[in-house]
Amino acid sequence: MTIPSSIRILSLGAVLTALFGLLDAVQGQSTYSPYSRFGLGKLHSGAGAAQMGMGQMGAAWTDRSHLNTINPAAAAFLTRTTFAGGFDVRTERIMEGDSATQGELGGLTQIAFAMKRAGGKSAITFGLQPRSQAGYDVSQVLVDPVADNYEIRYSGTGGLSQAYIGYARRWEGYTWRKFTDGDGTVTDSSRIITSGTAFGARFDQVFGSMVRSRNIDVANPIYVDTRVQTDETHRSAGVTLGLVREQLISAKFDKDKKLVSSALLRIGGVAQLGRQHTVDRMTRWASWQTLSTGPIEVDSVHATEELYSLGLPLSLSLGAELEYNSRAGARWRIGTEWRNTRWSNLPTDMLDPGVSWADDAGFSAGASLTPRGLDNARNGIERATYSVGYSTQSGYVLIDAGPVASSVWSLGWSQPMLGSRSGSSINLALTWQNTSTGSDALLTEKGFGAMVGLTLHPFFKNQWLVPRKYD
Repeated sequence: MTIPSSIRILSLGAVLTALFGLLDAVQGQSTYSPYSRFGLGKLHSGAGAAQMGMGQMGAAWTDRSHLNTINPAAAAFLTRTTFAGGFDVRTERIMEGDSATQGELGGLTQIAFAMKRAGGKSAITFGLQPRSQAGYDVSQVLVDPVADNYEIRYSGTGGLSQAYIGYARRWEGYTWRKFTDGDGTVTDSSRIITSGTAFGARFDQVFGSMVRSRNIDVANPIYVDTRVQTDETHRSAGVTLGLVREQLISAKFDKDKKLVSSALLRIGGVAQLGRQHTVDRMTRWASWQTLSTGPIEVDSVHATEELYSLGLPLSLSLGAELEYNSRAGARWRIGTEWRNTRWSNLPTDMLDPGVSWADDAGFSAGASLTPRGLDNARNGIERATYSVGYSTQSGYVLIDAGPVASSVWSLGWSQPMLGSRSGSSINLALTWQNTSTGSDALLTEKGFGAMVGLTLHPFFKNQWLVPRKYD
Protein backbone atom coordinates (compact mmCIF):
# COMPACT_ATOMS: atom_id res chain seq x y z
CA MET A 1 0.00 0.00 0.00
CA THR A 2 1.00 3.66 -0.34
CA ILE A 3 1.42 5.90 2.68
CA PRO A 4 -1.19 8.69 2.44
CA SER A 5 0.29 12.07 1.64
CA SER A 6 -1.54 13.58 4.61
CA ILE A 7 0.78 11.78 7.02
CA ARG A 8 3.90 12.30 4.92
CA ILE A 9 3.71 16.09 4.65
CA LEU A 10 4.07 18.32 7.68
CA SER A 11 3.95 22.08 7.23
CA LEU A 12 6.98 24.13 8.26
CA GLY A 13 4.77 26.34 10.39
CA ALA A 14 3.54 23.38 12.41
CA VAL A 15 7.10 22.17 12.96
CA LEU A 16 8.24 25.60 14.17
CA THR A 17 5.25 26.01 16.47
CA ALA A 18 5.86 22.63 18.07
CA LEU A 19 9.60 23.12 18.48
CA PHE A 20 9.38 26.66 19.86
CA GLY A 21 6.71 25.54 22.31
CA LEU A 22 8.94 22.66 23.39
CA LEU A 23 11.84 25.04 23.97
CA ASP A 24 9.74 27.28 26.19
CA ALA A 25 8.46 24.31 28.17
CA VAL A 26 11.73 22.45 28.69
CA GLN A 27 14.48 25.09 28.87
CA GLY A 28 13.96 26.08 32.51
CA GLN A 29 16.81 26.97 34.82
CA SER A 30 20.23 26.14 33.38
CA THR A 31 22.62 27.57 35.98
CA TYR A 32 23.21 27.75 39.72
CA SER A 33 26.00 30.28 39.28
CA PRO A 34 26.06 33.00 41.96
CA TYR A 35 27.70 35.24 39.35
CA SER A 36 24.45 35.17 37.34
CA ARG A 37 23.15 37.68 39.91
CA PHE A 38 24.94 40.52 38.16
CA GLY A 39 24.27 42.41 34.94
CA LEU A 40 22.03 40.63 32.44
CA GLY A 41 22.69 37.22 33.96
CA LYS A 42 25.14 34.55 32.85
CA LEU A 43 25.64 35.09 29.10
CA HIS A 44 25.54 32.23 26.57
CA SER A 45 27.86 32.10 23.56
CA GLY A 46 25.24 30.61 21.23
CA ALA A 47 27.56 27.76 20.17
CA GLY A 48 26.08 24.40 19.21
CA ALA A 49 27.50 21.03 20.24
CA ALA A 50 29.84 20.73 17.23
CA GLN A 51 31.25 24.21 17.90
CA MET A 52 31.45 23.66 21.66
CA GLY A 53 33.94 20.82 21.13
CA MET A 54 36.19 23.28 19.24
CA GLY A 55 36.33 25.81 22.08
CA GLN A 56 33.06 27.59 21.13
CA MET A 57 34.67 29.10 18.03
CA GLY A 58 32.33 30.75 15.55
CA ALA A 59 34.07 33.56 13.66
CA ALA A 60 35.94 31.41 11.11
CA TRP A 61 34.53 27.95 11.92
CA THR A 62 32.54 26.66 8.94
CA ASP A 63 31.37 23.22 7.97
CA ARG A 64 29.53 21.76 4.99
CA SER A 65 27.19 19.74 7.24
CA HIS A 66 26.97 21.58 10.59
CA LEU A 67 25.23 24.90 11.15
CA ASN A 68 27.30 27.67 12.72
CA THR A 69 24.85 29.55 14.99
CA ILE A 70 27.31 32.36 15.83
CA ASN A 71 28.41 33.69 12.43
CA PRO A 72 25.43 34.45 10.13
CA ALA A 73 27.66 34.15 7.02
CA ALA A 74 28.69 30.54 7.64
CA ALA A 75 25.34 29.11 6.50
CA ALA A 76 26.29 29.92 2.88
CA PHE A 77 28.89 27.10 3.00
CA LEU A 78 26.31 24.42 3.89
CA THR A 79 25.53 21.87 1.20
CA ARG A 80 21.76 21.82 1.81
CA THR A 81 18.91 22.56 4.22
CA THR A 82 20.04 21.94 7.79
CA PHE A 83 18.38 21.66 11.20
CA ALA A 84 20.36 21.94 14.43
CA GLY A 85 19.08 21.34 17.94
CA GLY A 86 20.21 19.96 21.24
CA PHE A 87 20.10 19.88 25.02
CA ASP A 88 22.62 19.85 27.83
CA VAL A 89 22.91 18.48 31.34
CA ARG A 90 25.24 20.01 33.90
CA THR A 91 26.49 19.61 37.42
CA GLU A 92 27.77 22.73 39.18
CA ARG A 93 29.71 22.91 42.43
CA ILE A 94 29.95 26.21 44.33
CA MET A 95 32.75 26.49 46.89
CA GLU A 96 33.41 29.15 49.53
CA GLY A 97 36.23 28.37 51.92
CA ASP A 98 35.59 24.93 53.45
CA SER A 99 31.90 24.84 52.50
CA ALA A 100 30.47 23.67 49.18
CA THR A 101 27.13 22.98 47.52
CA GLN A 102 26.32 21.10 44.36
CA GLY A 103 23.36 20.77 42.00
CA GLU A 104 22.37 19.22 38.67
CA LEU A 105 20.31 20.89 35.96
CA GLY A 106 19.75 20.99 32.21
CA GLY A 107 17.56 22.07 29.32
CA LEU A 108 17.37 22.69 25.59
CA THR A 109 20.21 24.71 24.07
CA GLN A 110 18.92 25.87 20.70
CA ILE A 111 16.64 25.30 17.74
CA ALA A 112 18.09 26.50 14.43
CA PHE A 113 17.27 26.13 10.72
CA ALA A 114 19.12 26.99 7.53
CA MET A 115 17.02 26.81 4.37
CA LYS A 116 19.35 26.21 1.44
CA ARG A 117 18.95 24.62 -1.98
CA ALA A 118 21.50 21.88 -2.76
CA GLY A 119 24.17 23.46 -4.89
CA GLY A 120 22.95 26.98 -4.15
CA LYS A 121 25.04 29.86 -2.89
CA SER A 122 22.56 31.57 -0.52
CA ALA A 123 20.79 30.51 2.66
CA ILE A 124 18.08 31.80 4.97
CA THR A 125 18.56 31.11 8.68
CA PHE A 126 16.23 31.40 11.64
CA GLY A 127 16.12 30.02 15.14
CA LEU A 128 15.77 30.47 18.87
CA GLN A 129 18.38 30.04 21.60
CA PRO A 130 19.12 31.15 25.18
CA ARG A 131 20.93 34.48 25.52
CA SER A 132 21.44 34.53 29.30
CA GLN A 133 20.31 32.81 32.50
CA ALA A 134 19.87 33.83 36.12
CA GLY A 135 19.64 31.12 38.73
CA TYR A 136 21.17 31.73 42.14
CA ASP A 137 20.41 31.46 45.86
CA VAL A 138 23.22 32.72 48.09
CA SER A 139 23.33 34.18 51.60
CA GLN A 140 25.69 35.69 54.14
CA VAL A 141 25.41 36.15 57.90
CA LEU A 142 26.44 39.51 59.38
CA VAL A 143 26.59 40.93 62.91
CA ASP A 144 25.02 44.22 64.02
CA PRO A 145 25.69 45.64 67.52
CA VAL A 146 21.97 46.43 67.96
CA ALA A 147 20.08 43.73 66.10
CA ASP A 148 22.58 40.91 66.72
CA ASN A 149 22.97 38.40 63.88
CA TYR A 150 21.10 38.86 60.64
CA GLU A 151 21.14 37.01 57.30
CA ILE A 152 20.99 38.55 53.84
CA ARG A 153 19.79 36.15 51.16
CA TYR A 154 19.96 36.86 47.43
CA SER A 155 17.98 34.76 44.96
CA GLY A 156 16.98 35.06 41.33
CA THR A 157 15.45 33.16 38.43
CA GLY A 158 14.69 33.75 34.76
CA GLY A 159 16.68 34.58 31.68
CA LEU A 160 16.74 36.05 28.21
CA SER A 161 16.09 34.31 24.88
CA GLN A 162 17.25 35.30 21.41
CA ALA A 163 15.18 34.84 18.24
CA TYR A 164 16.75 35.62 14.89
CA ILE A 165 16.33 35.49 11.13
CA GLY A 166 19.15 36.03 8.66
CA TYR A 167 20.44 35.75 5.12
CA ALA A 168 23.83 34.60 3.83
CA ARG A 169 25.36 34.67 0.34
CA ARG A 170 28.56 33.13 -1.02
CA TRP A 171 30.73 34.14 -3.99
CA GLU A 172 33.33 31.77 -5.44
CA GLY A 173 36.62 32.30 -7.22
CA TYR A 174 37.91 29.94 -9.91
CA THR A 175 41.10 29.15 -11.77
CA TRP A 176 42.10 26.75 -14.53
CA ARG A 177 44.43 23.95 -13.47
CA LYS A 178 46.63 22.77 -16.37
CA PHE A 179 47.90 19.21 -16.64
CA THR A 180 51.04 18.43 -18.62
CA ASP A 181 52.80 15.32 -19.88
CA GLY A 182 56.41 14.36 -19.33
CA ASP A 183 57.57 16.82 -21.98
CA GLY A 184 55.76 19.74 -20.39
CA THR A 185 53.03 19.87 -23.04
CA VAL A 186 49.60 20.84 -21.76
CA THR A 187 47.30 17.87 -22.29
CA ASP A 188 44.24 18.89 -20.33
CA SER A 189 42.85 21.54 -18.01
CA SER A 190 40.16 21.71 -15.37
CA ARG A 191 38.42 24.56 -13.61
CA ILE A 192 38.69 24.37 -9.81
CA ILE A 193 37.27 26.51 -7.02
CA THR A 194 40.08 28.38 -5.29
CA SER A 195 38.22 30.68 -2.92
CA GLY A 196 34.87 31.39 -1.34
CA THR A 197 33.70 34.60 0.29
CA ALA A 198 30.47 34.69 2.26
CA PHE A 199 28.65 37.61 3.82
CA GLY A 200 25.69 37.32 6.16
CA ALA A 201 23.36 39.56 8.13
CA ARG A 202 20.97 38.60 10.90
CA PHE A 203 18.23 40.44 12.75
CA ASP A 204 18.20 39.52 16.46
CA GLN A 205 15.39 40.02 18.96
CA VAL A 206 16.26 39.49 22.63
CA PHE A 207 13.46 39.19 25.16
CA GLY A 208 12.78 37.72 28.57
CA SER A 209 12.30 38.43 32.25
CA MET A 210 14.11 38.00 35.54
CA VAL A 211 12.92 37.97 39.13
CA ARG A 212 15.46 38.99 41.76
CA SER A 213 14.92 39.24 45.51
CA ARG A 214 16.91 40.31 48.56
CA ASN A 215 15.74 39.19 52.02
CA ILE A 216 17.06 40.50 55.33
CA ASP A 217 16.25 38.04 58.13
CA VAL A 218 17.02 39.37 61.64
CA ALA A 219 17.55 36.66 64.25
CA ASN A 220 16.09 38.79 67.06
CA PRO A 221 12.28 38.25 66.85
CA ILE A 222 11.47 41.80 67.99
CA TYR A 223 12.64 43.10 64.61
CA VAL A 224 10.73 42.66 61.38
CA ASP A 225 12.38 41.22 58.32
CA THR A 226 12.63 43.02 55.00
CA ARG A 227 12.16 41.71 51.47
CA VAL A 228 12.99 43.62 48.30
CA GLN A 229 11.81 42.01 45.07
CA THR A 230 12.41 43.26 41.55
CA ASP A 231 10.64 42.03 38.42
CA GLU A 232 12.50 42.90 35.23
CA THR A 233 11.31 42.75 31.63
CA HIS A 234 14.09 42.95 29.03
CA ARG A 235 13.85 43.86 25.34
CA SER A 236 16.37 44.67 22.61
CA ALA A 237 16.70 44.32 18.85
CA GLY A 238 19.66 44.71 16.54
CA VAL A 239 21.71 43.41 13.64
CA THR A 240 24.63 40.97 13.58
CA LEU A 241 26.99 40.90 10.57
CA GLY A 242 29.31 38.09 9.56
CA LEU A 243 32.06 37.52 7.01
CA VAL A 244 34.01 34.37 6.08
CA ARG A 245 36.80 34.06 3.53
CA GLU A 246 37.98 30.59 2.47
CA GLN A 247 41.16 30.28 0.39
CA LEU A 248 42.66 27.19 -1.23
CA ILE A 249 46.37 27.12 -0.29
CA SER A 250 47.49 23.94 -1.99
CA ALA A 251 45.98 21.11 -4.03
CA LYS A 252 47.44 17.83 -5.33
CA PHE A 253 46.01 15.63 -8.06
CA ASP A 254 46.70 12.02 -9.03
CA LYS A 255 47.42 10.76 -12.54
CA ASP A 256 43.68 10.55 -13.24
CA LYS A 257 43.38 14.28 -12.49
CA LYS A 258 41.46 13.58 -9.28
CA LEU A 259 42.04 15.80 -6.25
CA VAL A 260 43.70 13.71 -3.54
CA SER A 261 44.84 16.29 -0.95
CA SER A 262 44.32 19.97 -0.21
CA ALA A 263 44.86 22.70 2.35
CA LEU A 264 42.44 25.56 3.10
CA LEU A 265 42.76 28.74 5.13
CA ARG A 266 39.68 30.44 6.55
CA ILE A 267 39.42 33.82 8.21
CA GLY A 268 36.22 35.28 9.55
CA GLY A 269 34.64 37.90 11.72
CA VAL A 270 31.39 38.58 13.54
CA ALA A 271 30.18 42.05 14.52
CA GLN A 272 27.16 42.29 16.80
CA LEU A 273 26.27 45.92 16.28
CA GLY A 274 25.41 48.17 19.22
CA ARG A 275 21.74 48.36 20.16
CA GLN A 276 19.38 49.79 22.73
CA HIS A 277 18.40 47.40 25.49
CA THR A 278 15.45 48.40 27.67
CA VAL A 279 14.82 47.12 31.18
CA ASP A 280 11.42 47.72 32.75
CA ARG A 281 11.97 47.15 36.48
CA MET A 282 9.29 47.00 39.16
CA THR A 283 10.60 47.02 42.74
CA ARG A 284 8.55 46.26 45.84
CA TRP A 285 9.64 46.69 49.47
CA ALA A 286 7.80 44.69 52.13
CA SER A 287 8.17 43.91 55.85
CA TRP A 288 7.77 40.38 57.17
CA GLN A 289 7.40 38.90 60.65
CA THR A 290 8.39 35.31 61.42
CA LEU A 291 5.74 33.59 63.56
CA SER A 292 5.32 30.01 64.67
CA THR A 293 3.17 29.38 61.60
CA GLY A 294 5.79 30.85 59.28
CA PRO A 295 6.64 34.26 57.81
CA ILE A 296 3.76 36.63 57.03
CA GLU A 297 3.77 40.01 55.35
CA VAL A 298 2.91 42.73 57.87
CA ASP A 299 3.44 45.82 55.74
CA SER A 300 4.06 46.80 52.14
CA VAL A 301 6.27 49.84 52.37
CA HIS A 302 6.06 50.99 48.76
CA ALA A 303 6.64 50.00 45.14
CA THR A 304 8.39 51.77 42.28
CA GLU A 305 8.69 51.29 38.54
CA GLU A 306 11.81 52.34 36.63
CA LEU A 307 12.75 52.17 32.96
CA TYR A 308 16.42 51.81 32.04
CA SER A 309 17.83 52.16 28.53
CA LEU A 310 21.25 50.67 27.93
CA GLY A 311 23.25 51.32 24.79
CA LEU A 312 24.77 47.86 24.40
CA PRO A 313 28.25 48.10 22.83
CA LEU A 314 29.66 46.60 19.66
CA SER A 315 30.79 43.01 20.17
CA LEU A 316 33.55 41.90 17.79
CA SER A 317 35.00 38.44 17.09
CA LEU A 318 37.88 37.60 14.72
CA GLY A 319 39.16 34.13 13.94
CA ALA A 320 41.28 31.97 11.64
CA GLU A 321 41.19 28.26 10.82
CA LEU A 322 43.45 25.94 8.84
CA GLU A 323 42.12 22.73 7.28
CA TYR A 324 44.20 19.94 5.73
CA ASN A 325 42.73 17.01 3.80
CA SER A 326 45.30 14.23 3.41
CA ARG A 327 45.75 11.68 0.64
CA ALA A 328 44.59 8.94 3.04
CA GLY A 329 41.26 10.74 3.57
CA ALA A 330 41.96 12.27 7.00
CA ARG A 331 40.80 15.81 7.72
CA TRP A 332 42.70 17.96 10.22
CA ARG A 333 41.41 21.33 11.43
CA ILE A 334 42.98 23.82 13.83
CA GLY A 335 41.80 27.32 14.65
CA THR A 336 41.86 30.24 17.04
CA GLU A 337 39.57 33.16 17.85
CA TRP A 338 39.65 36.50 19.70
CA ARG A 339 36.60 38.35 21.12
CA ASN A 340 36.09 41.81 22.64
CA THR A 341 33.14 43.81 23.98
CA ARG A 342 33.54 47.23 25.64
CA TRP A 343 30.93 47.03 28.39
CA SER A 344 32.72 49.64 30.54
CA ASN A 345 31.01 52.55 28.77
CA LEU A 346 27.57 51.56 30.06
CA PRO A 347 25.96 53.44 32.98
CA THR A 348 25.88 51.57 36.28
CA ASP A 349 22.64 52.94 37.73
CA MET A 350 20.78 49.63 37.28
CA LEU A 351 23.51 47.60 39.02
CA ASP A 352 23.94 46.88 42.72
CA PRO A 353 26.32 49.11 44.73
CA GLY A 354 29.91 48.02 44.28
CA VAL A 355 29.22 46.42 40.88
CA SER A 356 30.18 47.95 37.53
CA TRP A 357 30.49 46.96 33.90
CA ALA A 358 33.92 45.86 32.62
CA ASP A 359 35.40 45.37 29.18
CA ASP A 360 35.10 41.73 28.12
CA ALA A 361 37.97 39.92 26.39
CA GLY A 362 37.91 36.29 25.26
CA PHE A 363 40.10 33.76 23.47
CA SER A 364 39.39 30.32 21.99
CA ALA A 365 41.48 27.61 20.35
CA GLY A 366 40.51 24.23 19.02
CA ALA A 367 41.51 21.28 16.83
CA SER A 368 39.65 18.38 15.25
CA LEU A 369 40.38 15.17 13.34
CA THR A 370 38.21 13.06 11.02
CA PRO A 371 40.21 9.87 10.28
CA ARG A 372 38.43 9.14 6.97
CA GLY A 373 35.63 10.48 4.81
CA LEU A 374 32.17 8.94 4.48
CA ASP A 375 33.01 7.22 1.21
CA ASN A 376 36.14 5.35 2.28
CA ALA A 377 35.64 4.88 6.05
CA ARG A 378 35.49 1.25 7.11
CA ASN A 379 33.56 1.74 10.37
CA GLY A 380 31.94 4.33 12.63
CA ILE A 381 35.21 5.12 14.40
CA GLU A 382 36.81 6.27 11.16
CA ARG A 383 33.71 8.24 10.08
CA ALA A 384 33.48 10.19 13.36
CA THR A 385 35.06 13.58 14.07
CA TYR A 386 36.98 14.12 17.32
CA SER A 387 37.76 17.58 18.67
CA VAL A 388 39.37 19.35 21.62
CA GLY A 389 39.09 23.00 22.56
CA TYR A 390 39.80 25.67 25.14
CA SER A 391 38.02 28.96 25.80
CA THR A 392 38.59 31.77 28.27
CA GLN A 393 36.58 34.90 29.02
CA SER A 394 37.27 37.75 31.45
CA GLY A 395 35.19 40.83 32.16
CA TYR A 396 31.55 41.80 31.48
CA VAL A 397 30.94 42.68 35.15
CA LEU A 398 33.35 43.91 37.83
CA ILE A 399 32.64 43.26 41.50
CA ASP A 400 34.62 44.12 44.62
CA ALA A 401 36.75 40.97 44.30
CA GLY A 402 37.66 41.69 40.65
CA PRO A 403 36.36 40.92 37.14
CA VAL A 404 34.45 37.68 36.67
CA ALA A 405 36.60 35.26 34.64
CA SER A 406 35.88 31.77 33.33
CA SER A 407 37.82 29.08 31.49
CA VAL A 408 36.40 26.04 29.71
CA TRP A 409 38.07 22.88 28.40
CA SER A 410 36.04 20.79 25.97
CA LEU A 411 36.08 17.47 24.14
CA GLY A 412 33.84 16.81 21.15
CA TRP A 413 32.59 13.84 19.15
CA SER A 414 30.43 13.91 16.01
CA GLN A 415 29.08 10.68 14.54
CA PRO A 416 27.38 10.55 11.12
CA MET A 417 24.11 8.65 11.30
CA LEU A 418 24.13 5.13 9.93
CA GLY A 419 22.24 4.99 6.62
CA SER A 420 22.38 8.77 6.10
CA ARG A 421 24.38 9.96 3.09
CA SER A 422 23.56 13.62 3.57
CA GLY A 423 25.70 14.45 6.59
CA SER A 424 23.15 14.10 9.40
CA SER A 425 24.94 13.41 12.66
CA ILE A 426 24.77 13.09 16.42
CA ASN A 427 27.10 15.48 18.26
CA LEU A 428 28.42 15.37 21.82
CA ALA A 429 30.53 17.91 23.71
CA LEU A 430 31.91 17.48 27.24
CA THR A 431 32.96 20.64 29.08
CA TRP A 432 34.88 21.43 32.26
CA GLN A 433 34.36 25.01 33.44
CA ASN A 434 35.94 27.10 36.20
CA THR A 435 34.57 30.56 37.13
CA SER A 436 35.93 32.96 39.75
CA THR A 437 37.25 36.49 40.25
CA GLY A 438 40.93 35.53 40.45
CA SER A 439 43.32 33.32 42.38
CA ASP A 440 42.31 34.88 45.72
CA ALA A 441 38.56 34.63 45.09
CA LEU A 442 36.45 33.62 48.07
CA LEU A 443 33.79 32.10 45.80
CA THR A 444 34.67 29.56 43.09
CA GLU A 445 32.36 27.79 40.69
CA LYS A 446 33.30 24.53 38.97
CA GLY A 447 31.08 22.75 36.50
CA PHE A 448 30.97 19.68 34.28
CA GLY A 449 28.51 19.49 31.41
CA ALA A 450 27.47 17.29 28.51
CA MET A 451 25.81 18.87 25.47
CA VAL A 452 24.05 16.57 23.02
CA GLY A 453 23.11 17.92 19.61
CA LEU A 454 21.50 16.75 16.39
CA THR A 455 22.36 17.95 12.92
CA LEU A 456 19.72 16.87 10.40
CA HIS A 457 19.22 17.35 6.69
CA PRO A 458 15.62 16.16 6.72
CA PHE A 459 14.53 16.62 3.14
CA PHE A 460 17.44 15.18 1.17
CA LYS A 461 18.21 11.47 0.82
CA ASN A 462 17.62 10.55 4.45
CA GLN A 463 16.21 7.05 4.40
CA TRP A 464 14.21 7.65 7.56
CA LEU A 465 12.25 10.50 5.91
CA VAL A 466 11.74 9.03 2.42
CA PRO A 467 8.13 7.88 1.65
CA ARG A 468 8.02 4.13 0.91
CA LYS A 469 5.55 1.63 -0.45
CA TYR A 470 4.81 -1.55 1.47
CA ASP A 471 3.34 -4.76 0.12
